[in-house]
Amino acid sequence: MNSILTRLLAWQIGTLIVTAAFITALTYQLTWSEFSRDRDLSLEQVAWAVMRHHGMHPEIYDLSQRHLSIISQVWDADGRLVFASRPDLPMPRQKPGLSTFEWQGEEWHATVVSDRGVTVQVGNQANARALWFREFGASLIVPFSVLVIIMGSFIAIAATQAFQPLRQLRQEIQRRNPEFLSPLSRSQYPDEMLVIVDALNDMLTRLDQAFLARQRFIADAAHELRTPLTALQLNADIALGEPEGRTRDEALENLRRGVERATHLVNQLLHLARFDPQFAAQRHWSTVDLAELAKTEIIEHDVLAAAKQIDLGLAVDGDGDGCIEGDREALRIVLSNLIDNAIRYTPAGGCIDVRVAGDAGTVTITVEDDGPGIPAEERERVFEAFCRLTSSIPGSGLGLAITREIVRQHRGRITLDTAPGGGLAAAVELPRKPANHIRTS
Repeated sequence: MNSILTRLLAWQIGTLIVTAAFITALTYQLTWSEFSRDRDLSLEQVAWAVMRHHGMHPEIYDLSQRHLSIISQVWDADGRLVFASRPDLPMPRQKPGLSTFEWQGEEWHATVVSDRGVTVQVGNQANARALWFREFGASLIVPFSVLVIIMGSFIAIAATQAFQPLRQLRQEIQRRNPEFLSPLSRSQYPDEMLVIVDALNDMLTRLDQAFLARQRFIADAAHELRTPLTALQLNADIALGEPEGRTRDEALENLRRGVERATHLVNQLLHLARFDPQFAAQRHWSTVDLAELAKTEIIEHDVLAAAKQIDLGLAVDGDGDGCIEGDREALRIVLSNLIDNAIRYTPAGGCIDVRVAGDAGTVTITVEDDGPGIPAEERERVFEAFCRLTSSIPGSGLGLAITREIVRQHRGRITLDTAPGGGLAAAVELPRKPANHIRTS
C-alpha cells in the first residue's frame, strides 16, 4: 500500500462499508419501530370499531372523541348502512377497489370490497399518512447526521494519513543545508512522490557537487595566490633593502614578473567566476564573426609570438562564413586562452595555426601547435581548475577550465587531439544558433 491513491481508496471504501452497515442497522431499527407503532395504532382503531359493532350497547361507545383516523362502514345487499364506526362522519360510498377523493375539504383514501351482497368500506385521511411520514422522516435525520459526521471524520483522517508523506518531505527538505545535502530515502515515500523525490535527490547531488567544487576552488585559489603574493613580498623587501646594483635590479625584475603572474591569475579567477553556470542566463548574445574575432586575437598575441619567433597564422576554410549567435566577450576569452596556451608551450621558432571552418550548422575553430602536446590519458584532467602538468612553464591552470565552461554554455564541445606536427590540436565546435538562447542585439 505504498501509494497515496491506494491509501485513500482503502480508507474511503472501508469508511463507506462501516458507516453503511451502521446506518442500515440504525435505519432498519427506526423504520421497524415506526412501522410497529403505526400498526399498533391501526389495530387499536380497528379494535374500537369492532367493539362498537359487536360489543352490545354500541350507543355507549362514542368514538368521535378518540380522533380515530380510520373510518369503517358496512352496507347490506339492499344498500342500507348497517354499521359505521363514526356515525357522526357519514363517509360517501365509493366504488369497489382503491380510490382517492375529496371530502370535508380534505383528501381521503378508501378501500371498498363486496362479497355476497355485503359491502365494506374502510378509509383514512391523507394528511394522517403525511403526518406519519413526516414523523418518520424526522427520525431519519439523526442517522443521516451521524452518517455525515462519521464519514467526514474518517475522510479527514484518511486525507491526513495519506498526505503525511508530503509533510514529512517538507520537514526533510527544511533540514537540508549546505553542510547536510544527503539524498532523501525513496523507501519512505509513496509511489506518486518518487518522481519528485528523484528530482530533489538529483538537485541535492548537483548542489553538493557545486558546493564541493566551490570549496575546492576557493582552497586552490588561496593556495595559488599565496605563492605569487609571498614572492612579491620577498622581492619587494629585497629591492627596498638593497642599494643600487645588480641584486636590486634582479629583485625588481622578479617583482615585475610576479606582478604579471598575479595579475594573470586574478584575471583568470575573475573570468572563472564571471562565467559561472548560474549567470549563464545574463549573457549578452549577439551575432559574432569567429573568423574576424580570431584575426583580432592573432594580432593581439602577435607580439608574444614574435618574442619567441613563433609563426602565428590564420586559415579560413569553406565559404568564410564564421558567424554564430553567442557572447562575443566570452568567445574572445576562448580564443585568447587557446592561443595563449599554444604560445606558452610552443618552443622558440615553432609554428601555430588557427583555423576557422564552417558548415550549415556549426563553426569549428582549431588551434594547432608543434609543442610537446598532452598525453591522451591526461587530456580530460587538464580541464579541471588549477590543473597543470608542468611547473616549468608559468600559468594559472584555469584557462582550459574557463574555456570548456564557456563552450558548454554555447552548447558546443571542445576536444584535444594530436596535431599533425606532433603537438596539440584544440578544436572547438560551436552551433550557429545555440538552443534556449535569444539574440539581444
